[in-house]
Amino acid sequence: MPKDGAEAEIGAPLAGLTSHEASARLAQYGANAVARERQRVWLALLRKFWAPVPWMLEATIALQLALGRFEEAAIVAVLLGANAVLSFFQEGRANKALSLLRQRLDVQARVLRDARWQLLSARELVPGDVIHLRMGDFVPADARLHEGQLQVDQSTLTGESLPVEAAPGAVAYSGSVVKRGEATAEVQATGPRTRFGQTAELLRTAKTVSHLQAIIFSIVKYLVLLDAVLVAALLAFALATAMPLAEVIPFALILLGAAVPVALPATFTLATALGSLELAECGVLVTRLSAIEEAAAMEVLATDKTGTVTENRLAVA
Repeated sequence: MPKDGAEAEIGAPLAGLTSHEASARLAQYGANAVARERQRVWLALLRKFWAPVPWMLEATIALQLALGRFEEAAIVAVLLGANAVLSFFQEGRANKALSLLRQRLDVQARVLRDARWQLLSARELVPGDVIHLRMGDFVPADARLHEGQLQVDQSTLTGESLPVEAAPGAVAYSGSVVKRGEATAEVQATGPRTRFGQTAELLRTAKTVSHLQAIIFSIVKYLVLLDAVLVAALLAFALATAMPLAEVIPFALILLGAAVPVALPATFTLATALGSLELAECGVLVTRLSAIEEAAAMEVLATDKTGTVTENRLAVA
């Protein structure tokens, strides 16, 4: 990271920053935290109506209204609304619980500010800060060691189960855990510019097509093909018997509307909502309902050694 003045030499005494310098850099680089997407409540609810499956239900409502079947349109609208509201509230509860956990897991760091050591929130760290690390600490930012030596567990970043040695000049990465040793280091990068932050940003922006959506679209595709054949046969019959098109078109619209399984998305949402409640009793937070059926459809899980999704402890059984 660019800093004011030359970088301190390895082993040379570190003076740290003043509160004024730290405030200026905090304004420049932002808080030492991974950005989380925050959206308005009403916008999050509206997003439940803006997806491929809701589009099918909304198209069905439009067809029913075009046919003058207002009661059927109202029933589909209720199913669509119940589907969105149930998913919205269930995911909202999980996200609130997750926010409370984040607040309780606020990391503290020993920082040299104004020529004295202070215990500050890791969110306040900026490039150029001098921090002190010792056994059991989470490394709060990417920091280059100047004095001392550490053994750090980087399994959350690399999946490597064995700790690595970090001598003066080496970089201890954010998210690592100090297993042994003690050292003074200078912060090089914070927030999304750290290795951990870059990885988290990739995960945050990654988008995949839901397995549920793929199944429903597959079902609807074959139903639409079948209905297209029926509509073609109906039109051929109408032409052969000189039947007025005004009488044929409503039947064709009814066939097309029947191709959309209006109760299927609501059924899936209810099932996954009940599943999330059952998982919550086991200590699992489901922040996105579709994740349940996506996990259930998984055939192969590839993991890199231990430490990433395990306790990183070997045992003989």
